[in-house]
This record gives sequence, structure tokens and C-alpha cells, in this order.
Amino acid sequence: MKVLVYLFIRSEDLGKAINALTEGGITGFFLYDYKGMSPQDWKGFLLNEDPESAVKIINDLSENAILIGTVLNTESVETLEKVIHDRLANDKYTIIEIPIEDIKVNMPDKE
Repeated sequence: MKVLVYLFIRSEDLGKAINALTEGGITGFFLYDYKGMSPQDWKGFLLNEDPESAVKIINDLSENAILIGTVLNTESVETLEKVIHDRLANDKYTIIEIPIEDIKVNMPDKE
């Protein structure tokens, strides 16, 4: 079975994270650059319902972050988790694993 692994990290930890993923055996990945807030930062937080005000507050309080996604065989996930933990032990990160039932890739011939 295949597993989609998401690794959420702070932007400044991108190099360490990519090195950990490579060491953990990934062969490809995708990145998404975003701004986000941790649950502990968001807890009890209420926004003014004015859209401009809400966007400004979120932009001011949220952190720059990166989401890295990769697909692995189930057997490789534990190794990857260990390498990530070893390399990013002093850094903030979150790992989410989602089982994949099927993958279809379309690669038309280049002309």
C-alpha cells in the first residue's frame, strides 16, 4: 500500500527537511508555501467579521510555513519518520499520513 505523507514545517527549516526526506528515501515531492497558525496560537481567538480586518490580523499573526508532500510505500514510512525526528528534533514540525487506495498517472508522449 502507498501512503501520502505531509510534513508541515517552518519556512526556515526547509533545507533540513528536504535533506531529511532525501535521507529517508523519498524519490519525489511537492511543496506548498503558505501562512498558518498552530492550534495553541489560535485557541480562544475570535476575529472581527469585517473581511479586510480579518485578513490583516491573520497575515500579521500567522507564520510562514511549508507543506511538503510525498508518496511512499507503507514499509518506508517508519524509516522516514525516524530520519525526520532525528534531523528536526529541535524544530517544530507536524507529520500527517494518509493511506492511498489508488494512483493514476497520465504521461502522454512528448512530441
